[in-house]
Amino acid sequence: MNEKGSVSVARQGRGKREKTRFSGVYSRKIVNRRTGKLDTAFDVSYRDKDGKKQWELIGYASDGVNAPYASRRRGAILDGIAKGEKPKRERAGYGLTFGEAWAIFEEKWLPNLALPEQEKNRYKWYLQDRFAHRRLDNITALDMEDLKAAMLKKLSPATVRLTLGDVRRIYRKLISWGLYDGNVPTNGVAMPKVDNARVRFLSPEEALNLLDALKKRSKTWHDVAFLSLHTGMRKGEVLELKGEDIDFVGGRILVKDAKTGSRTVHMTDEVRVFLEDLSPGQAEYVFRNQRDGGPVNPKADASFVYAVKKCKLNEGVTDRRRKVVFHTLRHTYCSWLAMSGVPLFTIGELVGHSSVEMTKRYSHLCPDARQEAAARIGPLLRQAIEKQEEKAMNALASSDARPPGIYE
Repeated sequence: MNEKGSVSVARQGRGKREKTRFSGVYSRKIVNRRTGKLDTAFDVSYRDKDGKKQWELIGYASDGVNAPYASRRRGAILDGIAKGEKPKRERAGYGLTFGEAWAIFEEKWLPNLALPEQEKNRYKWYLQDRFAHRRLDNITALDMEDLKAAMLKKLSPATVRLTLGDVRRIYRKLISWGLYDGNVPTNGVAMPKVDNARVRFLSPEEALNLLDALKKRSKTWHDVAFLSLHTGMRKGEVLELKGEDIDFVGGRILVKDAKTGSRTVHMTDEVRVFLEDLSPGQAEYVFRNQRDGGPVNPKADASFVYAVKKCKLNEGVTDRRRKVVFHTLRHTYCSWLAMSGVPLFTIGELVGHSSVEMTKRYSHLCPDARQEAAARIGPLLRQAIEKQEEKAMNALASSDARPPGIYE
C-alpha cells in the first residue's frame, strides 16, 4: 500500500497494529482527531479477569507517549487485575477527557465560585490546549510537573499555584459526584511557594497625604480608607458594614462573616466621632451606592488608585509587594501597632489573622524585648561576682581580727 493509501486507511481509524519489542504493546499509524494530522498511536492488549482479550489505547506519540511508557502502563493494568481491582473500562469516567470534565465542572460548580471568570481564563490560557483532548486517567503527576515547569518560566508562582489548584478541584469534584474513579494527577506534586506578603507600610506623613488626596477626589473612598487605616479592617469588611454592627455604647464594631469568622473591632475616639457623623440607620450600609442603597462595589476604587498615583507612592516601585494598594492600609495599621509595642498576639486578635505565622511578619518591627532580656544576663553575673568578692573580703577581714597566738 502506498503512502496515500496508508493515510486514507489511517483517516478511517483502521491503522494496522504493528508489534513492538515490548510484550503486548502495539503501534499504529492513525490520524489524531485533535490535530487532524497523521500520528502514531500506542495500544496495549491484555486478558481481563475472565480471560477475555482487551485492547486499550494508551496515547499518541505527539503527546510524548512511546512504547516503553505503554509497556509500563500495561504492567500497571496487569497488576491491578491480579489484585482484583476493577478494570478501567468498568470504572466511572473511563474515556472521559479533561475537556469534557471541564464542561461538566463549568456547568455544575463554577457558578458557585467567587471569581469564575478568572478560573475560565486560566483553563483557556494554560490548560485547554495541553489537556482538553487527554483522557482524565491518562494525565499523570509528571504531566503536572511539566506544566508547572513550563509556567514558572513565564508566570508568577501564584498563578501556577492557582492553575494546579484548578486541576485538582476538577478531579476532586468529579470524584465526589461519582463521575470519575481514578487517580488525581496533582497528588504528590509540590505547589510553588508564594510570597505575597506586603512589606510596604505608610509613614504617618504618607497616610495623611493619601487621605487628603482622597478627600479631594471622593468623600466615600476617603471615609472607607480612613476607617480601614484606624481599625485594620479589610476593604470588603468596611464596605459590608451596617449600622446595626456598630455599638456606640460599648465602643465596638462587629465584623460579621469575615475570612476567619466574626470578630470585634474596638473604636478609637477618632473612629467614634467619625461614625457618629455618618449616623447610618440600623439596616443601612454605612457606605451606600447612590443607585439602590446597596453596598459600594469594592472594584469601583478608581479614586483610591488615582490618589495613590497623585501622591507618587508607587513611583519607581517594581516589586508588587512594595506597591501601595488598599490592603496597604491594613498592613500599615498592624505595623504601627507593632512599632508601638503592642504584643503580636493582640495584633492578630484585633485584625483577625488566620494564623500566628501571618502576625509574625510584624515581629521585626516590635521593640526587641529579647535583646533587652539578654542584656540583663551581664548585670546578673556581675552581681554574683561582686557578692563572691564581698564574701571573700569579709572572710579575710575576720581572719585578720583573730587574737594572736590562740591558733599556734
